[in-house]
Amino acid sequence: MVLVCLDPGHGGADYGAVGNKLSEKEVCLNIARHIRKQLLRYDGLQVTMTRSMDVTTSTEERIQWANQCGADLFLSIHTNASLDPKASGFASYVSVVAGCETRRIQCWLHNQIALFMRKHGVADLGKKNDTEWIDGQMLELRQVKMPAIAVKSLFITHEEDNHLLSHESFIEEYAKCIADGIARIYKCRRKEEASV
Repeated sequence: MVLVCLDPGHGGADYGAVGNKLSEKEVCLNIARHIRKQLLRYDGLQVTMTRSMDVTTSTEERIQWANQCGADLFLSIHTNASLDPKASGFASYVSVVAGCETRRIQCWLHNQIALFMRKHGVADLGKKNDTEWIDGQMLELRQVKMPAIAVKSLFITHEEDNHLLSHESFIEEYAKCIADGIARIYKCRRKEEASV
């Protein structure tokens, strides 16, 4: 059984980035809930979340939760933001000291998401290290004891990206794309297929 730990960024008093009436904390939680729902449609996959509601959780608490649960994959979900309203796109991050297994998972999942995003006219900003993150590092990617990846799901400050993030149909498709990618990585089959 593979345990996936979903980490919706921010929460509670920490709104994250804000743009056009959307807050990062709400978007990330919505995406994570949809991913969870999709992942549970596969045999062999279980899901835990560092937060399942709008509460404040510290980076240390998120790290501790993932490690205590013994998760097999840590997926941190964020949006991007910029003072430049034209900045747009999708990126994924791993720790600069990540090993081959983490980078293999990042590559597979990133390419799956990039293909999906392209259909919606969203640019692929590439596979990155956390040293390319605006703050220079992501402690959760460095301190969890399993492969850890962060996805920056569009720019909340970009009009068209924001429009996509505000639509449930897009979020559902995006979540299915991520869940399907994870299922392929771990060779899990949909429950209805497994029972045929």
